[in-house]
Amino acid sequence: MSRSVTLLRIRTSFWYLPLFYGFIATLLALITLFADYFLLSAAKNGFHIPLVFLSDISLSQTILSSIASSLLTMTTITFSTILVVLTTYLSEFSPRALQNFITDHATQRVLGIFTGGFIYCILLLLLLKETTEEQLFLVPAFAVAIAILCLIVFVFFIQHVTTWIQVSNLLHNITVEILEYMNENFHASETREHDSPWDDWESNDLETKEPIIFKSEMSGYVQYINIPSLVKSASIHNCIIRVERQQGDYINEDTPLLSVWNDHSDTTIDRREIMTNINVSVARAPLEDIEFGIRKVTEIGVRALSSGINDPSTAVHCIEQLSTLLAKLTTLKGHQSYFNDHNGNLRVMIKTPDFFDYLDFGFSPLVRYGKSDIDVIASIIHAFTVIANHSPVKRKEAVWKFTRHTIEAIQSECYLSLEKERINTNLKQLLFALGYSKEYERLKLR
Repeated sequence: MSRSVTLLRIRTSFWYLPLFYGFIATLLALITLFADYFLLSAAKNGFHIPLVFLSDISLSQTILSSIASSLLTMTTITFSTILVVLTTYLSEFSPRALQNFITDHATQRVLGIFTGGFIYCILLLLLLKETTEEQLFLVPAFAVAIAILCLIVFVFFIQHVTTWIQVSNLLHNITVEILEYMNENFHASETREHDSPWDDWESNDLETKEPIIFKSEMSGYVQYINIPSLVKSASIHNCIIRVERQQGDYINEDTPLLSVWNDHSDTTIDRREIMTNINVSVARAPLEDIEFGIRKVTEIGVRALSSGINDPSTAVHCIEQLSTLLAKLTTLKGHQSYFNDHNGNLRVMIKTPDFFDYLDFGFSPLVRYGKSDIDVIASIIHAFTVIANHSPVKRKEAVWKFTRHTIEAIQSECYLSLEKERINTNLKQLLFALGYSKEYERLKLR
């Protein structure tokens, strides 16, 4: 299900959960004061409250101030830990992978609980007033319970960080996120009719009329395209819209972004209404962008092959994750390119990458920078075999095309005899899966 631009911005924001927990803590502090008043009033009428939970005004203020100071210290340590994780991501993995940790709800909830606990104690400390000389309070007992909860959350956060900072878990989380998006969106597109304009009456309009060009007013990445809203706007204005840029593309000011064919030239099209359906931002969105997710996995693998890190095992793990993603992708129909309104009229056309494009930006950097490493090349060829085994005939042609590119790239490398034998063995299995076994003698390394 498509997310709106507003929801996308909220989802990728770092502060909205801490702000929400702070608001809840404010309400909880007021509720606690009322509960304290009613419970102590009930105690005077015979309701029993153990004295161990009650404190006088001096002890209550001491407990609340101590807990508030401790929670502020824990929050500071948490922020410092997050900065360490972010530094590790920048230096070891990929700057693009930062979003996966920052937008992770577990991280945001930890900060939210600490922030809420601090606000809770500070407000109680401010609002707690003594009315009689011997008055006792139940409020500190609630504050101690909150402090114990925050301590449990802190232990969880330490375990969470140690898990996230492992590259294998990071790659797994990226892969799972992309697979979930594929399952959510691509299966649904298989059941719809892809109404090509060249099969309907709209072809005359697209071929004979000059479109109205809507240009971008700012530079940045095409972060989100709200297709349902765009179809609705096109239906209202009785026009056909073609989106000239793909999600994730970088555009400049005055870049043609939309082409609009208006069925009635005397009808004024609200440009602002239509352009609000495309969100342009300084950064690519971490959600609903398969290409961006694949590029993150590839970038982690390329970074692992650099001389400063020199970790081919991580690169091989990235290749394995890419094989999982593309093997799943090759079984799906992919993004829908044409969208109709409720009357079956074509309204929106978008550009979508084909399967070879995914192979190219997923594996080309790894082939380029890892062709001297036998483990990397052998893993890439094996990954192609996995993808080919899941591919229909049309997709196998794309794998075959990229296989020839890969073999051409490694022909000039100097491998040892056993290394050539290993590559040739994997290549033979790949060509069999593709149905090009006769090409083995021509392509094998000698």
